[in-house]
Amino acid sequence: MSSSETTRRTRRGRIFDLAERTPQGDPFEDTDECRAYDRSVRTSMIIPMQHMMKLIGPDCGPDKEVLEIGCASGLLSLRLAAQHPDSTFTGLDSNDAFLEVARENTIFANLVSYGGDFACDWARYTRLPFEDDSFDVVFSFCAINRWDKPARILPELNRVCRPGGTVLLYDLARDADEGMVSFVLQYAGGDANQFMRSLRASYSTDEMRELLDQLGLEGWSVSKEGINLVVSSKPRDTGYTVGEPGIYERIFD
Repeated sequence: MSSSETTRRTRRGRIFDLAERTPQGDPFEDTDECRAYDRSVRTSMIIPMQHMMKLIGPDCGPDKEVLEIGCASGLLSLRLAAQHPDSTFTGLDSNDAFLEVARENTIFANLVSYGGDFACDWARYTRLPFEDDSFDVVFSFCAINRWDKPARILPELNRVCRPGGTVLLYDLARDADEGMVSFVLQYAGGDANQFMRSLRASYSTDEMRELLDQLGLEGWSVSKEGINLVVSSKPRDTGYTVGEPGIYERIFD
């Protein structure tokens, strides 16, 4: 069977047209849009954020230097920085509007003694402004779908991560179970269209494995958890069950 026939059959057998990846670039054009996104993810992304914190938390600790690529409004790095005050967190984004919101969040976090050691700046992801082996942890949360050149960005993340360090990427999985997609859409409200654009711009597990192999990163792991894709430079247990204490504890701390 040809690949075109397989694609047609796949499309006929699925509710959503997700067979082909549709890059979207960065859909956020101004500060008000970024502020609206920031307000939305504080509730809609509680479980994914808590899952990511559970995954990355053990790699943070005293004197660790942590880099977030595509930090957006800085919310996740700020929460991690508050939990790990002895670590240094740096956030990068290529969207100036998001950085404005991230700096607003940082000021507020510091005012309520929640800030930790976090700073953010603009950068081109394909040419990170750091020497080789600069960070113990490099991570990205739901940002890959905004990247226009993932094949050039992933080697940069590997380059700036120290030997023995961790690169951990968390995003949507385009081959997620359609029942999960439908479930999310029930609660997406006005964000449903943006969610679907992000999902269509995301990678499937097979596509991500193929990309990593092409880049010489065969040792990295790729797994699908619920509606999310988790990529790690180290083997790790990425599983979770909605409702387990580790996902919900200290959500608002």
